[in-house]
Amino acid sequence: MDYHHFDKNDFLEDASLLAYVKGEDAVVIRFWEDWIQQQPPNIREFRKAVFLLRHLLSAERVNARPGTEQEVWDRISQSIDTANATPVRRLGLRRWVAAAAVCLLLIGAGAGYFFYRYTGTQTVYAAYGTKKQVVLEDASVVTLNGNSSLRYARHWRKNSLREVWLDGEAYFEVQHLKKDHLPLKAGERFLVHIGQLDIEVLGTTFNVKDRRGVTTVFLKNGAVKVGANKAEGLVMKPGEETEYHQQERLLIKHPGDADAAAAWMDNKMVLHNTAVKDIIHVLEDTYGYKVVLTDTAIANRKINGVLPLKNTETLLYILSNMLDVEIDVNKTDSTLLFRPGK
Repeated sequence: MDYHHFDKNDFLEDASLLAYVKGEDAVVIRFWEDWIQQQPPNIREFRKAVFLLRHLLSAERVNARPGTEQEVWDRISQSIDTANATPVRRLGLRRWVAAAAVCLLLIGAGAGYFFYRYTGTQTVYAAYGTKKQVVLEDASVVTLNGNSSLRYARHWRKNSLREVWLDGEAYFEVQHLKKDHLPLKAGERFLVHIGQLDIEVLGTTFNVKDRRGVTTVFLKNGAVKVGANKAEGLVMKPGEETEYHQQERLLIKHPGDADAAAAWMDNKMVLHNTAVKDIIHVLEDTYGYKVVLTDTAIANRKINGVLPLKNTETLLYILSNMLDVEIDVNKTDSTLLFRPGK
């Protein structure tokens, strides 16, 4: 995700930043430390958000001293006993002002909650090597692959366009809301914005990925229209795959590989004459590794089979046997060194 345009409120809603402040994920911490080193233009907004999160997380509950409860009740009882002897006075101007201020404060708080709940956006991030499922307000389900994020409105108004913004890779199961043969209404449309592509959906199951300047869409069932830069899009049929090459601004459609397209949902990678460099890209983009090849010729080798992705040690063991190489793991900086086998 491109955080360079985030303001303080965007950062506060970001799950990845919360994990960074909590110090729960070493990979996430390294990502943010690298991001800070870039000295982005909105670093002040970032620091404001971190400051607020740290203070909120460090807040401690204040416990009353022993005996305070009884003391309070004694005072209440005493107040009740002397209430009849207290003369009734007219409420002065100052108290009216105070009461009005409290009312305004409550109204403001309510309005603030309303705008937060019904006009704000939510960003969900899946860290390296993890998956995260998001259920949208219309009951559509989005499963995020590792190192991916989804941004969407907390509330979609009736008959309003449903749209989300994706960075990375996700599997979509979109609810089909169109029940008639009338022209398509705004509330029946579902748009996915990813990279330079807009994907228009009716009711569909599909996988979409944006990595290294190439956006790939595989359609399992239903119908989608894929377009770039507001140009007329391509209508896809089930089993087809569309690729958009951002640098060349080239949009192409071809038969897809149904077994391989969303195999990550089942914690595996299906290899059909797959180049090793493509496997390396997955290890780096989705799992956060840095891969070093002592023999660069390995990158162009092509292999077949199935790689299990659930357990990293098993994955690397099988891969080393497939390629007849030794794979050294440096856990300090998550580097994988591929060198010829003995």
